[in-house]
Amino acid sequence: MLLAGSLAAPAPAATAAPALTGLDVSSSNRRAPVPGLHDWSKAGYRGNGVLPRNNDVNPSASCQITAAELASQFTVRPNDAADDTAGLQAAIDTIRTSCSPSASYSKLSLITLPAGELKVSKELHVDADHLIIRGAGATATKIVYTPDATTRYDSLTQDGSDWDEDGMAFGQGKGGWLWPGRGLFRVQSRGVHTSYASDHSRAPENRKDLFEGTVNVHWKAGAKVSAAAKAGDRTIRVASVANIKAGSLVNVRAANSVEFYEQQFATGTPHPLLNMHMRQQIFTVTSVSGTTVTLDKPLEFDVPVNSTSDGSPAIDGTVYDSKVSPLVDPVLGVGFENFTFTQAMPGLNQADSVNNYGNMSPADQMHGIVFKWAANSWVRGIRAEMTGSHPIVTEEAKNLQIVDNVLDGSWNKGKGGNGYFRGSRVWDSLYAGNTSRNLRHFTFQWSASGNVVVGNDFDSDLNLHGGWERNNLFELNTVRVPYAHRSGNCRANCGEEGGGGPDDSNWFPIWWGAGKKAVKWSGATGPRNVFFNNDMTKQLSTGGAFSPFYADRQRVYQFGWNGSAYKHLDVSGTAIADWAKNEQRDYTGGHGVDVSKSDSARSLFLRTVPPAFTAGASTTIPVSTAAELKSALANAQPGDVVSLAPGTYRGSFVTSRPGTPSNPITLTGPSTAVLINDGPSGTAPPCPVPTAGWDSGYGLWLYNAPYWTIKGITVAESKKGIILDNSHHVTIDGVTVRTTDEEGVHFRRSSADGVIKNSTITDAGVVTKAYGEGVYIGSANSNWKCHGNSGGVDRSDRVSVLGNRIGPNVSAEHIDVKEGTQGGLISGNTFAGTGISGANSADSWVDVKGFDYRIENNTGTFASPGTFKNGYETHNPSTTPSFANGCGNVWRGNKSDLGGVGEYGVYVSSTSKCKGNPNVVHASNTVTRAKKGLTNVPVTP
Repeated sequence: MLLAGSLAAPAPAATAAPALTGLDVSSSNRRAPVPGLHDWSKAGYRGNGVLPRNNDVNPSASCQITAAELASQFTVRPNDAADDTAGLQAAIDTIRTSCSPSASYSKLSLITLPAGELKVSKELHVDADHLIIRGAGATATKIVYTPDATTRYDSLTQDGSDWDEDGMAFGQGKGGWLWPGRGLFRVQSRGVHTSYASDHSRAPENRKDLFEGTVNVHWKAGAKVSAAAKAGDRTIRVASVANIKAGSLVNVRAANSVEFYEQQFATGTPHPLLNMHMRQQIFTVTSVSGTTVTLDKPLEFDVPVNSTSDGSPAIDGTVYDSKVSPLVDPVLGVGFENFTFTQAMPGLNQADSVNNYGNMSPADQMHGIVFKWAANSWVRGIRAEMTGSHPIVTEEAKNLQIVDNVLDGSWNKGKGGNGYFRGSRVWDSLYAGNTSRNLRHFTFQWSASGNVVVGNDFDSDLNLHGGWERNNLFELNTVRVPYAHRSGNCRANCGEEGGGGPDDSNWFPIWWGAGKKAVKWSGATGPRNVFFNNDMTKQLSTGGAFSPFYADRQRVYQFGWNGSAYKHLDVSGTAIADWAKNEQRDYTGGHGVDVSKSDSARSLFLRTVPPAFTAGASTTIPVSTAAELKSALANAQPGDVVSLAPGTYRGSFVTSRPGTPSNPITLTGPSTAVLINDGPSGTAPPCPVPTAGWDSGYGLWLYNAPYWTIKGITVAESKKGIILDNSHHVTIDGVTVRTTDEEGVHFRRSSADGVIKNSTITDAGVVTKAYGEGVYIGSANSNWKCHGNSGGVDRSDRVSVLGNRIGPNVSAEHIDVKEGTQGGLISGNTFAGTGISGANSADSWVDVKGFDYRIENNTGTFASPGTFKNGYETHNPSTTPSFANGCGNVWRGNKSDLGGVGEYGVYVSSTSKCKGNPNVVHASNTVTRAKKGLTNVPVTP
């Protein structure tokens, strides 16, 4: 049985599983297409799911705008009263004109936002191809958007409930051309077609954007279809190929017809049938021969020549053409990473927005990030708090990747369709590991197809909103819908996307667009949207239990399908007019939901996924005692979440349990969960290895334990803080390490590809000052006999140290980068040098003996007491095997205050040893109160 007619007897309250962040969604972890189902293997960024890495960034300083350069060249400075809009737009425009023409997916430009708060008052136009906009961390960088009078909608509908698209007119243009509406960031061409150049030049500021990008949407380059094509065809004939080239993106748009509306049971309503293109899809052109265009994959729908060529009468007396419309200026390769944005609404109370499905301020229905006519772009590590409407929204986009974001709240979630996590006219895209709270729906609509929604955590429904969306996959999601999540829970400006009022139904974990209902704004949901192995529950009353929505987790539920063709959902042979109040019916057995397939795997998309989804059990292991913690660490399985309650945990805490790329193990808890090791004790082995009868004294020790995430906890009063041995791909996020006898955090014994971010380290080396490093990367070559497990070398390579606060009273270097390591990133950190001891030559914030590190956008200060010589230093120890130790490192955008004690901001010990791979100190670094200056080597612009 599907759906509970199928809702079983009330179960105990469900425990929501966290979003599956960090999923391995790369091609190597994808299943081959499942016979009889859509091929999702090319979903996501560039069809392979591998998002850019640091080595994909253009090394040219001219195409990397640092936080310091934002301040010095564009007057974008955090935490001041100034409006940063103009400066940020100028920085984007600089990249667009200077770098984008020669950029590529392996030569990306980068704008690094500073830590702190930035103020924005107008929509930022991100039309620079191959550009990353990256913050210092979601907890470090925050953009506060307060739309000004020329950005807010100045025309509302007659009842004041929504912005009025038709009322926002000028010249030939109207507000509908802005659809889906304005936002904070708009990834879209600003090109103006010559037909609208005069209107654009004459338009007031709040109407100019009506005419931008019109080269794509208003058919100036579209070609009429000259011969009908069928689903499955890869060729289509057009009247002219003048604007269609091999390698370009085109949108194939099939005209609506009366026959098509009848197929959806969408006729016989008071709502008019519309001449439009409900069926659409973006393709890449592989070749053009004569007037025949060959596409990169088969059509998913029939394409008539026009709205009457299938024998239908003309809709509203007008013949409407199908078209192949090139995206003349698509925006490609734009990424947003590691910051928070919010929309400030003075006078409104955020608490009033919770479970309020109305519009609190219709004039301020601004989105967060808008993708329109965009491809191969991404959003990761973003936190959206209280946007004006949709935090992320698409409108004609392809191969996006929206991963590991937290989206929480909207000021407007009511009439006109607001407050969604919305995918409209989006194709072959991937939504993974996101957490969504206090939004109206997660939606696909308007012909969205080929998308994968995997491993997300929602407290709202998965909403197929209408418009022939099809072939989308929803799997491994937690969907926990409270009773308060319903249309009628609304205080003002309530209603649906089509403008009608709220109904008295509940929103269940799935919403499906029936023809007679959804025709009001688009049309019925299309065929073969697949739900598989989701954890879906619904609360049926205030304070009631959460009951499972369907029980068979291995069944493949294909909505809108009868096993061989499209099938509208029906009850006893009569098509449903509305999903509302029909949510719990059984549509299997030929009534619109095909369940003929099952699959024994945990995912239809991925090869490996967390084991938590085998039987719906929670992955969380609650821990409140030291004994429970030891047991959890000893027995953790891939995908487990070890959750610490507040309290003090004393003992030796060590694990050798590995996670996997798609199923990392998580140890998490609040900062009041404090690990303390009173050791060491017993007889130590010659080299550190977990040994019976020996307590290392380490606060937390990961030994041969890759793929872990450590979040939120505190490690204190131990010999060493957190030690990683041969534990690669470990993320340490938001932890506190304090009062350690020796180093705070050590990436050791080839613990490569690790991250420590958003963390605080103080009071390290309280007993042995010479070993009191804050973050220690690698090992001195004298210790390779123990820790050199990669060809005799400790290759703790590519470690990222991001957005941390280190010091005061860290007695040795705040970050010590050892010889033989390479390719790391030290960015956005704050160093407080008070208490540096000078022991064992520790007299700087960062000592770099490794090579090819990027040290950027850090802020360092020094004040007595302490011994301090330089802010950053390099050294060049000789090793066997030999490396370019202390060479090839780059300093950019760092701000150093040497307190009148230190000599140089950056001291480079040798240029002769690095002739083939010199260290580079850019002019974007600044220094104050230095005895000698910024650096002892020539400065690079």
